[in-house]
Amino acid sequence: MKILVTYFSQTGNTEKVARSIYEGCQGEDVDLKPIKEVDPSDLKNFDLVFLGSGIYASRVNKALSDLVAAAQELPLKFIFFSTHASKEAYQDGFKVVKKKIAESSQIIDEFDCCGDNIGVPEAMRKAMLERLPEDKRKEAEEHQQWLKGRPNEEDLQNAKNFAQSVIKKL
Repeated sequence: MKILVTYFSQTGNTEKVARSIYEGCQGEDVDLKPIKEVDPSDLKNFDLVFLGSGIYASRVNKALSDLVAAAQELPLKFIFFSTHASKEAYQDGFKVVKKKIAESSQIIDEFDCCGDNIGVPEAMRKAMLERLPEDKRKEAEEHQQWLKGRPNEEDLQNAKNFAQSVIKKL
């Protein structure tokens, strides 16, 4: 099976997850590439594409939808993966991409994990916290502490295990 693991990563979190997914696909014919290095016309040459991004303002980066929209022919199977700063649930950031892919391909599964929002400047984080009511501020500060260092080794092992389990099912 020919597999592509491609991603957009603003802070490096999604790249870490992509590398773990790539490791989980060892034994297959697998390529790992940042999304900016993927030629849309090459997508049809893969049996399976792991497509990943951080979730930014409840969306994946536009580079994902641009890649999918520019492809004349898509592979039959996709798996999405993402990192986000939400402890519980996150909104479906792949909505736009899913619409295009669903026309001709199958979305097999999705993987997500938390990622430290290291790309947000400290001054901006403090300003956002200061605007919150006291009870919500404390909760948000605890959440930011919890996010530090994510994705951690356990998250990355989970990504690798996820890829291995998907490959076994196919």
